Amino acid sequence: MSSTPRLRRLAPVLAALITVTLGACSNTDDATTSAAPAELTGDGPANLWVRAGDEPMDKALVAAWNDANPNRKITMLTVPDAQYVQKYVQAVRSGDAPDLVAVDIANVKSLTSQKLLTDITAQVDALPYKKALAPAAVEVSTVDGKIFALPHQLDVSMLYYNKTLFTKAGLDPAKPPATLDEVVGAARKITALGDGNYGFAFAGNCAGCNAYTLLPYIWASGGDIMNADGTQATLDDPAVAAALNAHKTMWDEKLMPAAVKDDNGATWLTGFQSGKIGMVALGSFAVSVYKAQAGLDFGVTTIPGSSGTSAFLGGDVIGIAKGAKNAKTAWDFIAWSMSEDVQKTVVAKTGQLTVRSDAADNSFTQAEPRLLAANKLIAQAKVPVTAKYNSLFIDPTGPYLQFVRDWVFTGDTAKAISTGKSGFSSRLAS
Repeated sequence: MSSTPRLRRLAPVLAALITVTLGACSNTDDATTSAAPAELTGDGPANLWVRAGDEPMDKALVAAWNDANPNRKITMLTVPDAQYVQKYVQAVRSGDAPDLVAVDIANVKSLTSQKLLTDITAQVDALPYKKALAPAAVEVSTVDGKIFALPHQLDVSMLYYNKTLFTKAGLDPAKPPATLDEVVGAARKITALGDGNYGFAFAGNCAGCNAYTLLPYIWASGGDIMNADGTQATLDDPAVAAALNAHKTMWDEKLMPAAVKDDNGATWLTGFQSGKIGMVALGSFAVSVYKAQAGLDFGVTTIPGSSGTSAFLGGDVIGIAKGAKNAKTAWDFIAWSMSEDVQKTVVAKTGQLTVRSDAADNSFTQAEPRLLAANKLIAQAKVPVTAKYNSLFIDPTGPYLQFVRDWVFTGDTAKAISTGKSGFSSRLAS
């Protein structure tokens, strides 16, 4: 599983993207790449690898590019998410690398640590809008001051809340919870309504879901689950306790449905959609899903902690493979995809987040304030820094999910920390 379930890639997005005009696709405004400062050779047809979960938008972007660039067409290969990193590593080492690689933002460290991407620092430094690019995406793709990838398709985690249930429970729907204590307090009032209503829900048996939405509660409480360079777990950080204790309280007080304990992500989205759940943390992809649900009046806010707010930046970054035969075409595609016209006319128009802050506030996001709020969160969103992200946080048998379950459902904090530290150490050393 990726940093967030790829439910956000909906069929309407694909259909709308494919219909984008040739004029918009061929626009080269402030991202024109003919004057890229460092030499990248190979301007023939190129190939792109994408993750299966993100195929729809990538497919549409490739179709649009190919319409505008018939002599430099891009061929796209879709790779299952779980196989992506391993297959890419094998391809590069065998000399059969693709030209372009769109990889889960949380996994880019795995590639840069193995020196499997091309240095594009000079090209990026020449972009007039470099500082407007999603900072966490650029930072996690940077090693020793050299940039190897840029934001491509973005999603950000947020707290969703049901305005109807807030009103019925005597809560102000214009003032969503700003702290963990307020989340718990609101959950109590909503659950007290009875009639099958619950104040809160989370996917208690889904590793990736809880990386994407539970880690921000920890960051927002002033701490982290790993040290700065991602080499050691910090499971006894007070901020970790603040986040998990809040979840444990809501579980113990039955402020969540019993089914959350076994939810592997299958009902993570649909539970809130039923109108019976007061709050749930999800990715911004859910805005498009929920706005299509008749009668569901919902708002979004930043995920709160004990003393602040935070968010997880999900989605993909895109880079040029090490050994790419058509690196110039690859860079031209990357820069074209980030151009202001493509971001506003293609990306924002279809309800996706823009990778540039200077393109976030446009006519399309203004028409959907919840997406505009999500786009603005990109500036503060974070990404865990570790080359072992999948092994630690995505693997359902990994140490992170077991740590969460031991703390929240079993209630044995000491065991959770001890077993968790051992599990993290073992996988970090492997």
